[in-house]
Amino acid sequence: MLTPPHGTPDVVVTGVAAVVPGPGEPSGAWFDADAELGPRGHKYLPPGTRYLLAAGRRALRSATTPERVPPERRGLVVGTNNGLAPLFRDMDRTVVGTGAAALRPALAPYFAVNVLAARLAAEQSFKGFSCTLTTPGVAGAEALQTAVRALLLGRADLVTVVAVEDRAVPVREAGTPEEGAVALVLERWAAAERRGAPVRGAVRAACSFVPPGADGGLRPVVEELLDAVGSGPSAPVHPVLDASDRGRAVAALLGAPAGRSAARAGCLVPLLAAAEPFTAGGGQRVVVTATAPGHLAAVHVRAAGHRGDPLAAGPVTAEPRDTPSGGLRAQPTA
Repeated sequence: MLTPPHGTPDVVVTGVAAVVPGPGEPSGAWFDADAELGPRGHKYLPPGTRYLLAAGRRALRSATTPERVPPERRGLVVGTNNGLAPLFRDMDRTVVGTGAAALRPALAPYFAVNVLAARLAAEQSFKGFSCTLTTPGVAGAEALQTAVRALLLGRADLVTVVAVEDRAVPVREAGTPEEGAVALVLERWAAAERRGAPVRGAVRAACSFVPPGADGGLRPVVEELLDAVGSGPSAPVHPVLDASDRGRAVAALLGAPAGRSAARAGCLVPLLAAAEPFTAGGGQRVVVTATAPGHLAAVHVRAAGHRGDPLAAGPVTAEPRDTPSGGLRAQPTA
């Protein structure tokens, strides 16, 4: 196990952006691709790729001169469950109805979900690494965990994390479809300070898994998740849970926090809940989410809001613990 030395600076957030529809806005019609992406170059991009590109660009602009970070030290981690689901559905119908030869050449490469992030990775020169995670319900939080771990292990100096979804056909107990994207730019405190980036707050993330039907072992795992992200009595818990047996079990363990969001058919809501303090004047919260298949995640954010906030005066330091703030039992890999 990795143990960060006392006083090691935590990972900080230097850029945040959300591209999502407002209440009641119709699917697709809410997003002005020309205004967000320019008049050219996006005609053949799937909607999910457009949302990802728009949110990623906005977040990087708010991070101030990210181009000062060498391309080989920039990374991208994308979390999605249904970012290409409508396209996959249309591809299946085309192949079954008329054959693979009828697929549009500009869209055919998107049969691989990793291609969802390719445009942003190429445009922004993320040459350190680019990966896509699809774990049901927690892919966005898992993307944060992966990015934090990469930064703590020295594999990058700047990592952009994006959770993105496109509307999918609802299935029984899957929840309401999601649409849009949220992006955060993460850096080590020292690296952000060297290039004069705005330090908007700090973030920790952790994920775990408890199989369905094993709720007897749920309490210690939830407690370990909260400990891994540094949850304390001053950090309000914001659950993102569905109405499944697992969701109700986790809700019972957490008690009755003041704020709560309903989980939907994707991984966007937990990351939107985590990003909210950065756009709401500061504060902190611990977002906890769980899925019926057994995936759990916790994200602790502290957003700088006023001059007296400790984040405005110096780095947030990691306290001695058995695991890095990248997550539970994080192990270095080749």
